[in-house]
Amino acid sequence: MITTIDRIAGGPRIGPSERPTAAPDPSTPAPPPIADQRAAVSFADELAAAGRERSVTLSGHALRRLEQRRIELQDDQLERLGRAMDTLAARGGRQSLVMLDRVAYVVHVPSHTVVTAVGPDDRKEAVFTRIDSVVIA
Repeated sequence: MITTIDRIAGGPRIGPSERPTAAPDPSTPAPPPIADQRAAVSFADELAAAGRERSVTLSGHALRRLEQRRIELQDDQLERLGRAMDTLAARGGRQSLVMLDRVAYVVHVPSHTVVTAVGPDDRKEAVFTRIDSVVIA
């Protein structure tokens, strides 16, 4: 540490490089982070990326119905179901019916969740209520 003698005050002085920093005042809001211009991505791009990363969730009820009705979901069908939900989300769908390979899936679009499934043999008197949209995938 470099000290100089202060002839006026009579004590040591601390040079500019050794000055203690004041503790931040907790009542002062932190400055906003500086945005990196190179990382600027549009909201639409972020939304599309999030949609691609999101997987399809099956509710407990849907799992029981798939088992009871002997409906098998292959990986490619899950992917198509996910893309259908992305399309529905882009168009404002919330509670929708997705027709996929002769099977009707009732889906909750915001959570990407399959609520129930109805196979082709079980649709004789099926009534779907509270559905705002339908997509054939």
